[in-house]
Amino acid sequence: MEKQQRRALNSIVLSITTLVVVAALLLVGIGLVRDKMMRNTQQMGMSLAESYARETQSRLDSFARVFQMAWLYTGQGVDGQMDWDTLQQGMEQYQQNVDEVFGGHVADMYAVIGGQIVAANPWAGDGAYDYASTDWYQKALASPDEIIFSDVYEDAITGDQIFTLSKAMDTEGDVLAMDVYINQGDVLDLEISLPSTYHFYLFDTDGGLLYRLIDRQATDPVYTEQLISGVRDGSLFAYDAQIVDPKGVARGVYYAEMENGWTVVMTIPTQEVLMGERDPVIYSLIGVALIAFVTLLFMVVRDILNLRRLAETEKTIRVLSDSFFAIYRVDFEAGTYRAIKTSPDLRGTFAESGDYEMLLAQVKKRVHPEAYAEFEQDFSLKSISQRVKENVVDYGGDYQRMFGGGYHWVNVRTIYQKHILPGEVILCFKDVDVEKRQQMQHMMILQEALDTAKTSAKARNTFFNTMSHDMRTPLNAVIGYSELIRRTPGDAEKVTGYIQKVEFAAKQLLMLINDILEMAKLEAGKSALDVKEFNLNEYLTEVCEMFRVQAERQQKHFELSVQIKDPVVKGDSFKIGQIMNNLLSNALKYSCEGAEIKVEARQFDYQKHSKFQIVVADTGIGMSEEFLNHIFEPYSRETHFTPRATEGTGLGMPIVKSLVQQMSGEITVESAVGKGSRFTVTLPLEVVEQHDGPVIGAAAGEAAGEAAGTSPAGSLAGQTILVAEDNELNMEIVTELLTMSGAQVIGAANGAEAVEKFQRSAPYSVDAILMDMQMPVLDGCGAARAIRRLDRPDAAVVPIVAVTANAFAEDVDRTTAAGMNAHVSKPIDMDRLLEALALCWAGKTPPAPAPGE
Repeated sequence: MEKQQRRALNSIVLSITTLVVVAALLLVGIGLVRDKMMRNTQQMGMSLAESYARETQSRLDSFARVFQMAWLYTGQGVDGQMDWDTLQQGMEQYQQNVDEVFGGHVADMYAVIGGQIVAANPWAGDGAYDYASTDWYQKALASPDEIIFSDVYEDAITGDQIFTLSKAMDTEGDVLAMDVYINQGDVLDLEISLPSTYHFYLFDTDGGLLYRLIDRQATDPVYTEQLISGVRDGSLFAYDAQIVDPKGVARGVYYAEMENGWTVVMTIPTQEVLMGERDPVIYSLIGVALIAFVTLLFMVVRDILNLRRLAETEKTIRVLSDSFFAIYRVDFEAGTYRAIKTSPDLRGTFAESGDYEMLLAQVKKRVHPEAYAEFEQDFSLKSISQRVKENVVDYGGDYQRMFGGGYHWVNVRTIYQKHILPGEVILCFKDVDVEKRQQMQHMMILQEALDTAKTSAKARNTFFNTMSHDMRTPLNAVIGYSELIRRTPGDAEKVTGYIQKVEFAAKQLLMLINDILEMAKLEAGKSALDVKEFNLNEYLTEVCEMFRVQAERQQKHFELSVQIKDPVVKGDSFKIGQIMNNLLSNALKYSCEGAEIKVEARQFDYQKHSKFQIVVADTGIGMSEEFLNHIFEPYSRETHFTPRATEGTGLGMPIVKSLVQQMSGEITVESAVGKGSRFTVTLPLEVVEQHDGPVIGAAAGEAAGEAAGTSPAGSLAGQTILVAEDNELNMEIVTELLTMSGAQVIGAANGAEAVEKFQRSAPYSVDAILMDMQMPVLDGCGAARAIRRLDRPDAAVVPIVAVTANAFAEDVDRTTAAGMNAHVSKPIDMDRLLEALALCWAGKTPPAPAPGE
């Protein structure tokens, strides 16, 4: 019995002991669970706060990226000395882009440039705005390489709550700024999903409240000040630290600090964390389950929302990145790269990542030769590392890069952000060819238009005041010979001669009247040659006779010397008369009593064609060296002091030069003030040989070929010749001659076009180049030098043959210095040309033509 009682007592004691132990364990467990829940809640709260901080930071980063792009554009405009109106228009356009990106007017863009404010939306009194005392301006100047986020303050104009982004530009004292309106649009309307009892706050660096989510109720400013003060001084950092809100609810505090110094704070009721104190175990279990479920659900929803926001952000970044055709991340410390986006023409030539020197070697192959060395130096790992040490955030410039068959203007930049990508830079390339060429073309067109307008206006005024003078010489002849006819009516022979001279003078007068129309036609390319047979000796004598009478009347000595053995030629006698009339009129007009006027004509022999040189020289007043540079420009007239007033329309010499060039000739002038002038005109004219019967061109050509012992036809079979000739008739003649010899011809109307066509051709596909010397845009010597400088294997060896109407020693020296191999004269002798080409292809130097040939 006693044993049973003792056993029962022992069982009771054991049960009580077990109960006490279990109760103690439960109490200890409850305490441990409570403590663990508080710690876990702190970790969760801190994680949530950090997540919302990142989301808020992402929102601010989107403003920072847009602001950085505006800073780059404004900086380029200021560095390029863009005028005020263009900067204003650019900022207004960029403001529109900002409004489109953020779905409404949430920010105002403006800049302090040269001590003045340039704003996308100007406001009244901006000129008196004391920007220098503002916090955003001073901090931007103090940290020129960083984007500054100001604290929230009240806008002096609108009264709205705003914060300001600012960054100093390269020009001293200039700062770009952007005001962001907190209450406009969804600037800080973050997509936060929290229980209604959870409170969310966003404070600036000074503790100012930027945003709150507390059931949309008003917030006690004393409570929020205590809250941010406890966060800042660390008194609310402990996991079990609490603060009592204005409703008397104890709350745990969790927070995270953003990169710009702003603070995200979240509070959760402690009672809700523990799920009540009446049944701690049940509430704890339910609380853990609910918190876990809510946390997981929240994280999933948050991840979905973040993924959606990231997708939208990625679209925006993709739109911005589409303006670059290649983007690389370069680890300048390890010397490696990783391709983010690769140029289409470089895909497959190197790996997506690897050694940076390999990437640089591939990129340099497309760089223009003139920029190769500078590109290699500026974008080497050594240079990049040096710029990073100097904290150069953005560096780059424009250069020419090969795309397909030609060079395009490209902008290359290295961008460094030590807080985002320490140890790396972004290397990016952007095609700016259209903008660059348009800018260059616009500037050139504007300057040329301005210069042309000024020159033309001044010259035309002078022209209309003096136009009638050039008509007086032939008019005097008409009047004088008419008087002689009236006085000698019975002498039929003299009357007939006088009438012929009157008729000739009248024609000369008509030509003078037509000068203006002729010049207009020449400039428009509508003046065609009228080639006919005529006697050059007789024509020159007839032209000079009229001026001889005028010279005798003015007591001047006139001399004509003609050394032409083949007087009958084919050419435009009317245009030759225009040339002589202008030259002789000027010789008489700009010479004093006792002066000498001399006309010389000589012939240089060829087989079928000949060159005829006409020299008109005088001992008159001469011309200044300055005017000689403009003598062939329309409406130009000499302005230096002379014994007599300067006369003339200013159209004579331009017409003469245009006519000479139209006939495939050349004109040169030598003059000195007080010594006179000497004009030399060289014209290639076809000689008409005297035969008993008609001459058939093909038979004559065959006979010439047999006499030379060669047959040019077919001797250039399979050869491709590039011909640079600005004269259409010369081009047609050369093309026909070369084609008849079996060659394929590539035509170019000027030196620049010749360089371009050679550059576009396949290497070694052009066998030789015939280069005219006097061409627009780029002359023959300039084109030859440009071809020799090209980075291709045949540029230095392709034969270049100079073609010109003169073949004097100085001309040969000039072409040789430009890199040409041979020199032939106009009109082209095919036998001489074939011989020169054969010697060039054989690697020999053809003999230079004799002077005057």
